Amino acid sequence: MITALSVGAAVSAALAIAADREGRRHRAFYLLKPLTTLLIIGIALAATPDSAAYQRWIVAALLLSLAGDVCLMFTHGAGAGARGADNRWFIGGLGSFLLAHGAFAAAFLQGVTAPDPPGWLAAVVFYAGALLFVLLPRAGALKLPVLIYCLALAAMVFTAAARHAALSDTASLCALFGALLFMLSDSALGWRRFVGRFRGAQALILSTYWTAIGLIAWSV
Repeated sequence: MITALSVGAAVSAALAIAADREGRRHRAFYLLKPLTTLLIIGIALAATPDSAAYQRWIVAALLLSLAGDVCLMFTHGAGAGARGADNRWFIGGLGSFLLAHGAFAAAFLQGVTAPDPPGWLAAVVFYAGALLFVLLPRAGALKLPVLIYCLALAAMVFTAAARHAALSDTASLCALFGALLFMLSDSALGWRRFVGRFRGAQALILSTYWTAIGLIAWSV
């Protein structure tokens, strides 16, 4: 069942990316994008978890990510000058993913009694700081939401790293790689919106995002 859902998600993701290439969005994209995330949610639900609490938190986080997906479908990926309805949809997506990162972090802390993040996370802090240095001056009225979101994203990566440091198993490694890919996807999204478009941005954002949540679903 999980294998079939994984193949289905991969095919749906590839079709969604093909349907939204360089601003030429096909109507099928509005079906394929949420469908891909729904199939990934199915992977988490179909798993036989070692921890029911971990599964519940992951499914909750993925459902919130689905809500964020829907909101971001109605933004145009414009620069910092985007206003009105576009900004409202973007803030809706940001809020949904903010809550999702909180749920992911809660999941990653399940069964971890003394979180001890590894030293290499200093590189993540440096990366996040450099990214904020570039993005915040261009974020306009969205400075505070973007800052809060980035802190939540970093917390999600830190808890995933702490989980893997504590458990050192394949599932926690999947969750860690998923968290890092989520950060890469969001970095590309933030750069496209606030700094400027670049070739292949949407394919990079979507491919890393779906791989990220797919790995996290597999960690259940």
